[in-house]
Parts: sequence; C-alpha cells; structure tokens
Amino acid sequence: MKHIFIRSFFYITLAVSICTHALSHAAVKLPGFFGDHMVLQQESEILVWGWCAPDEKVRVTLDGNEATTTGASSGTWRITLPAMRASTDPFTLRVEGTNTIEIKDVLIGEVWLCSGQSNMEWTVDRSTNHDAEITAADYPLIRHIKVAKRSSMSPLDNIEADWTVCSPQVAGSYTAAGYFMARTLHKELGVPVGLINSSWGGTRVEPWTPPVGFENVPKLQSVYQSVIGRTPGTEQYQNKLQQFIHSNKAWSQQAESSLTKNEAVKPSPPYPQELKPFTSHQDPTMLYNGMIHALVGFPIRGAIWYQGESNHAEGMLYFEKKKALIEGWRSLWGQGDFPFYYVQIAPFQYGNEDGTVLARFWEA
Repeated sequence: MKHIFIRSFFYITLAVSICTHALSHAAVKLPGFFGDHMVLQQESEILVWGWCAPDEKVRVTLDGNEATTTGASSGTWRITLPAMRASTDPFTLRVEGTNTIEIKDVLIGEVWLCSGQSNMEWTVDRSTNHDAEITAADYPLIRHIKVAKRSSMSPLDNIEADWTVCSPQVAGSYTAAGYFMARTLHKELGVPVGLINSSWGGTRVEPWTPPVGFENVPKLQSVYQSVIGRTPGTEQYQNKLQQFIHSNKAWSQQAESSLTKNEAVKPSPPYPQELKPFTSHQDPTMLYNGMIHALVGFPIRGAIWYQGESNHAEGMLYFEKKKALIEGWRSLWGQGDFPFYYVQIAPFQYGNEDGTVLARFWEA
C-alpha cells in the first residue's frame, strides 16, 4: 500500500506540475517595461507585443482602439494600434488572452531614449542646486524608467523596469540631462514626456552599437568581423569551430597512437581566441544586447546621448563609430531617421595630451 500511495502521489504531482507549466506558458505576457504610468509616443502607430501560447488569440484595447491577433508558433505575438494625439488624460491598456493584463495610468506624449556614455547616468540629486531642483520637481506628466545595467553576448528579449511619476520623492534618481530636457519640453509643448533611461557611465560607444551598425561602416569592418566571428550560427563561427573540431580529432587520434607506443604527446590545439565570447561590458554589442535590444520597436520621438571620455582620444574614428550607432539604431527601429541629439564632454584635462585632442573629439 505504501508503494502504491507513493506511486500515485508521484503521478498526481507530475500531472499538477505539467498543468501548471502549461498554464504558465499559455498566459499572455508583455515585456517588463510595459507597466503602469508609462508614456506612449504620440502621432506614431503603437506597437504592442509579447508572448503567449501558439495559436492563442490575443486582443489589445486602448481608448476605444482595438486589434486582435493569434500567437505565432514561436509563442510570440505583435499588434499595432492606430496613432493617437497627445493626451493628459490617463488611459488603460488592456491585453486579453487566456488571462487579462491591465496597464493603468497610460499617457500619450513624447518618448525619448536617454542613453550612452559618461554623464547621461548623472542624476538630478548630484546636480547644481539639487535640493531646490528636487523640491520643485512636481511634474506628474513627466515619467521615467531606469533600465538596469546588464551586459550580454546574445540579444535579450525582455527588460524588467518600472515607470515612476515625477515628484520630489523620486526625481533625484532621474537622469539629470534627460530630466531637464523633459521639463523644458513639457513646459513648451504642454504634453506628457516619457524618459527611457538606458545608460551606463564610463562606457565606450562600441558596446551600445548593434552588429548591423558596424556592418554598414567600412572603416569598422574589423569590429564587425570580430562580433560575428563570436556569434554561433554565423558562417564565420561555424567554419572556425569546424576547423577546430577537425584539428582536435586529428590530435586525439595522434595522442592515442602515441600513448600505445609510449611516445611523447604534443599539446592539444588551443581553443581559438576569436571564438571566445566577449566577457566585458565594454566589448562591442554587449550593452546593446543587454539594455537596448528589448526596447527596439517601442515607438520613440528620438534619442539623446552623452559623449564619453572613454573614446576621447580617438579623433575622427569616433565619427565612424557614431555613424554605426545612430544608423544601426535607426535601421532596427524602422521608423525613419528619428532625431539623435548629443552632449559633448566637458573641457577637462583627461590625461597628458595636448589641447588638440579634445578639439578633434568634439569635431568628430
């Protein structure tokens, strides 16, 4: 009886586990940055997407606009809603599948991606007159979301982050460059402003750049080859790995033969350096993969950027790298040549170089 009970309990537990697993995968989901208090870009088609079970029916509604779709075999779904005019009245974004998700206090206005190097990460509470600025930061139509620092060798499809409503309680943690721009825009345009703060101080420009950006800039082909050479599935990676496997097999056969003959064995072939994945957050594409890729397609008005001292000694090569970054992002977002504004780094003695180094960097 004891064995029968244990066996029955095992099968019941297994059945419950399978059902729970199936239900968790059937539930319709949104990316983590779709959340209460978010701002959607005005005058642009509103793209909403996520995950669900294959063939699951998904319906999305927002202020009377409605669209439906069916989950793809990959377990993903995408819906486009009509463009809307800016509004200070909050809406509810409703997503229905086998479950229902409601995103509340959604505003329609201007959305800006705040990214990059150096001082984009600098916060309001570290700015000039910060106590007075924070006390006066009562702007409920300005919203801010901070993407966590995360590097990755492969593109990540989701970001978990919360939108906050601008108030003296939270404004001190906002990107200062983004906040002061948002405040000016809000006062002049009279519309909500959303800031997506995906920045990391002290970083180079290369990790923020997608592979397609490097691919389309002739002077950066060595960087592009380095990236795709480390990417599983590419022709370069597959060929190089196949060569290594072949040489390793030959070595193994030779080693076995030497072993039976009591002969010295040569060292095994070293694993190719060009196949080893990047490990540093300063390596090419690493921050694009971890902190930008999941946002691609979310409609924005444009991007703002802070130039970084990590690249300051490169002169006009930085011009080529910014072409790769800007055109790479624009091509992936697919909404044309959206504005890309930037702040140049401040005049400062970053090393022992002469005064022309910064001049060349600014010119780039």
